[in-house]
Amino acid sequence: MGFNIALQKLSETDFKFIVDNGKRSSILNGFDFETLIYCRWKFLKERLPELQQLGDFELLVLELFADRGIYLFRTDVSNMDSNDVFALVLWVKDQMESISKMEQEFLVSATDPDMMAAGINELHQFGDLNTIDQLAGGDILKYDAVKSLRYNVIFDKQYKMNVESKIQKKLIKIQSSKNKK
Repeated sequence: MGFNIALQKLSETDFKFIVDNGKRSSILNGFDFETLIYCRWKFLKERLPELQQLGDFELLVLELFADRGIYLFRTDVSNMDSNDVFALVLWVKDQMESISKMEQEFLVSATDPDMMAAGINELHQFGDLNTIDQLAGGDILKYDAVKSLRYNVIFDKQYKMNVESKIQKKLIKIQSSKNKK
């Protein structure tokens, strides 16, 4: 029986219990995914949430393998042990939550009051497009190239830019205080 079908047969109570208490594993079919940060940005930030929302976990597993260069058939995934597939799906859920927390901790910084007054918050409506646009240098023709990069590469670049921005702000303050003397 396929994993999606087995999942549909669970009661809501059983499903919630398994989500809260079920075994998590980054290993499926002998392959260790280690961490999701090595996925392509587009898969991690766009496709994976879409597949979770759809509840098509067999396709999620199939595409997760494909993102790592391992190409399987859907029947291969359907024939995998449902407990093992669900352990990977729960691990994916946990990884997505960890990545979100990591982004909040390392990539979000206090907004400068002058930037707030200028309306920087209006850019929030564009979500992740802000990141892609910045990394593409504003060139829409480079968006796909940026999205094809591994998430960890994009995260590291964003973190570096964040640190550089903080240093630049401190330098401006230091120079400003020296000029006042």
